[in-house]
Amino acid sequence: MADIYKDFLPKAHFTEIQKLFMTNVIPWFFTDRVVSTEQHFMFAHTFMDDGKVINQRYFEPVRGIIHQLLLKEDFMGVSRIRAVLYTNQGKKIHHPIHVDIPLDSGVSDKFRTAVFHINTCNGETVIGGTVVPSLANQMIIFDNEPHYGTVQTDTDTRVVLNFNLRKS
Repeated sequence: MADIYKDFLPKAHFTEIQKLFMTNVIPWFFTDRVVSTEQHFMFAHTFMDDGKVINQRYFEPVRGIIHQLLLKEDFMGVSRIRAVLYTNQGKKIHHPIHVDIPLDSGVSDKFRTAVFHINTCNGETVIGGTVVPSLANQMIIFDNEPHYGTVQTDTDTRVVLNFNLRKS
């Protein structure tokens, strides 16, 4: 089951986040895999991996999102934060279904996933059988369960911010 929060960030903070992700401020890095099993492509920017900040320069506005998450969700730490940018490919593409923390890792039940939508488009996040449209300033928080995203066709880009949260 997913918890969905519309208008998640205060307006001033969300405006700062949109400027960071929807302009040419942040560097994006091409990857030829959305999920390692099939070839799809995306652009990404990793802020945190294995609990360590990777890029301090752009991290401060993102750190503020963690504070807002703590108001909604009880967690003890953040394992990974990654921004993802999908380009319009002229057709709706469904990425492979996956979990963020492998089920055979021994710790998969100790994590939740949060997906923050930076812009509104017809791309979707699908968790189990629940389809959640991409609405700007919307946060989805759910257990480490099978999910996938889709590529949009109505805007040039779809930008989301993914968090892997370690439960308390």
